[in-house]
Amino acid sequence: MEMTWLGKQSEALLDETPALDVEGAFRSSKTTICLWKEFNALQHQPGIHTMLCRWTEDATQGILKPIWRRLLADAGVAYDWHGDEQYDEFENGSWAYIRGLKAQDQAGRYSKFRGLTLGRAYIDQAEEVPRDVYSEVKARLSQSGYRHQIVISPNAVDEDHWIAREFPDTNTREHHRGLSLSVYDNAHNLSEGAIRNLLETYPPGHAKHRSAVLGLRGLNIIGDPVYGPLEPTQPETAAFQRTRHERPLACDPDQTLYEAIDYGKHHPCVVWAQYTPFGELHVLGGILGQHLFLEDFVPILLHYRTEWFGNRVAVSTCCDPAGSHANSQGLQQNGVTVLRNLGIPVTYREDSNSPAVRLAMIERLASYMRRRSARGEAFAVDNKRWLRISPQQVVPMRFLADGFEAGYVWDAHLISVGSKQMRRPKKDGLYEHGQNCLEYLEHNYGPGLMPAKGTPTSRRGRDWDPYDDLVRLGQRRGGLRRSGY
Repeated sequence: MEMTWLGKQSEALLDETPALDVEGAFRSSKTTICLWKEFNALQHQPGIHTMLCRWTEDATQGILKPIWRRLLADAGVAYDWHGDEQYDEFENGSWAYIRGLKAQDQAGRYSKFRGLTLGRAYIDQAEEVPRDVYSEVKARLSQSGYRHQIVISPNAVDEDHWIAREFPDTNTREHHRGLSLSVYDNAHNLSEGAIRNLLETYPPGHAKHRSAVLGLRGLNIIGDPVYGPLEPTQPETAAFQRTRHERPLACDPDQTLYEAIDYGKHHPCVVWAQYTPFGELHVLGGILGQHLFLEDFVPILLHYRTEWFGNRVAVSTCCDPAGSHANSQGLQQNGVTVLRNLGIPVTYREDSNSPAVRLAMIERLASYMRRRSARGEAFAVDNKRWLRISPQQVVPMRFLADGFEAGYVWDAHLISVGSKQMRRPKKDGLYEHGQNCLEYLEHNYGPGLMPAKGTPTSRRGRDWDPYDDLVRLGQRRGGLRRSGY
């Protein structure tokens, strides 16, 4: 059988780096390349042992193993399957174990592969595998007399995934190499229709175009976007429309600059916005910290606030109320104390993280997105002032718009509040932080500011109920009733 490999596909096939990450877009031929890589090693290094695996046994036996079997059939190579020990044995004495990595119970977390002596290993869809399990598999590579290599083939991961830290984009880590494949790297094996369908689903400008089409690291979240369309086939029904709402914005020095800070468990975040006299909400920029303590993040925040907006504008700051209590930053002080000691006079509302309040803020922000003012769209997001900053690098990342479009999604599970079932956004550890900041801004400073608990709102003087605000404002998904969605 004759195979043709082009460009990065050929690089991946021939690369002998001890730890290799073949990462990329949908339909970029990652799995096929890596299986042929293992096949070649088994044929050229008689007696070597490898393991072909995915996270679950079902995925390994139902998806990966059939592809491997077709490959062996195409190559015309005979093998003996040893079902009890789950490995293929070849005529030259090489073995290929085929088994899932996930154990049935936590006590035997590594039991599926401990005891094996391997020269190689291949993990398909490695983004599903926990880092500690990957490390344990890597430690199995101890077969004497052979070149050792572990190969993984994840879909393009986000920048905070353990794979991104194990295989940095810069390829500066010794004995590690990452290769990214786009769908265009496999165009010679795909029909025009396959590429066209992928581009129609994730066109240029879509938050997932980088990862799904170009194979670059970025958004890779699964779920229904909070501000997305009612149905995937009806993109025009989405509250947030990138082409309408994302554009260059200028800070008005005569208006207050509102600032919101979320602590984020080593992912602190800040978002800046202004409310205009025309009833508009302009979101002017933001910074997402990555692996930073709050004390390290504040000087960065102050630097970019001054650089982007100058010193003339009045600033008002609110924050996550969780920082006024238990601290999650590894600091003896709580978050509010840290901010105030570093020169930021923050305020907060105790109920900001309440599920009902959060849902009400989502509805109010969606209402901005659906309105027009005397000057145009009532909602706008700047398209440049967005950064992700870690101790190693400063990277442009439009995380708020990406979250609106696809990253901030509904949790699959409802939450019960006062015997009422409610939806809540998913805690993804990345895109939620910018969204929470914007929700704090609206809750603290929005023109439709909710009265505080205990404020009379009717002749009977009863307390305000967040559901009243939801009923009044929530019309986007078929309307809200007292019983919830």
